[in-house]
Amino acid sequence: MLRNAIPFRLLLAAVVGLADGAAADSYRCGRQLVKDGDSAARLLRLCGEPRRRDSGTETVMVEGAWGPQRVQRWYYRKNRRSLEYVVMVYRGRIVAIDSGRR
Repeated sequence: MLRNAIPFRLLLAAVVGLADGAAADSYRCGRQLVKDGDSAARLLRLCGEPRRRDSGTETVMVEGAWGPQRVQRWYYRKNRRSLEYVVMVYRGRIVAIDSGRR
């Protein structure tokens, strides 16, 4: 019985880790979802102008490899009580979405 418990725990940890990562890779604007790989033009069309923009170096996946890249960070918040989302744009494409503070 103990022999079967360890693989189950590893599988459970992997599933929880994947679910956590998947939630941060998209952002809902109205009834539409924007996600990694979408164009910045689609993001603007669906979500409008961000509350603010800045740029900096972030570790993101570009062309299948993780590494530091200079990205634009676009900040969105639906209302004062919702989480702030940071959408990272590299060369006109969304490369990462992160939830920030309230």
